[in-house]
Amino acid sequence: MNNYKDYERPSVAADIVTFGIDSERAVNKRELDSKMLKILLIKRGEEPFKGQYSLPGGFLRPTETIEEAALRELKEETGIKTATLIPLKTYSAPDRDPRGWIISCAFAALIPTIETYTDAESDAESSFWVSIEMGTDEINIANGEIIITIENEKAYCDKLAFDHAQIIYDAYLKLKDEVVNHDIIFDLLPEYFTIADLKIPYEMITGKKEAAANFRRKISKKIEETDMFDNGGAMHRPSKLYKRSSEQE
Repeated sequence: MNNYKDYERPSVAADIVTFGIDSERAVNKRELDSKMLKILLIKRGEEPFKGQYSLPGGFLRPTETIEEAALRELKEETGIKTATLIPLKTYSAPDRDPRGWIISCAFAALIPTIETYTDAESDAESSFWVSIEMGTDEINIANGEIIITIENEKAYCDKLAFDHAQIIYDAYLKLKDEVVNHDIIFDLLPEYFTIADLKIPYEMITGKKEAAANFRRKISKKIEETDMFDNGGAMHRPSKLYKRSSEQE
């Protein structure tokens, strides 16, 4: 019988692709605020890839599960204390990390707010949110500062450390599937939201424009109307606020 001690053992890490929806105030008060899909990156403070961009993440400790490690690293490197975690994939290419044999269990994380800070004990120099746009053959992050090129479903970027370009690409596809098939869009929203707050991120993530009437019919059984309104700061009639239907929670 083979003894497990006869085999080399890899280190195990958790990497997290965190998605959030940000609002940008409209310059013209007659217009609604714009919504943007963003992901959370860190600037590495240690080698390897010191000074480069990467996903939040770190090594599994003996006393925790991989999910606990993901949440701990997210809190230490970005200040996020709670998030909806979605298991993504396991990345195990032998040469994926120059430090040695390191397997990464990746997660997509969804949060309704986008504030961050970086713990002093973290190996991250800083953390920040960047906008993300998905194209047919590239992902544009931070207005062109970071371009992830996609060829045959493989993703590349020389400004992102490790294989994190591929993880981001895979996480985007997972998010799109979850939004279309499992109503996880609500985990990106605050408790109360307008129809536009729901419709705009849905269209951004799925890449599909929806007629207002059709979209309302599609989500009518998934939301509940409240007696509250959102003025939105623009010169238009206040918008009715809704919440997720209790039957969908």
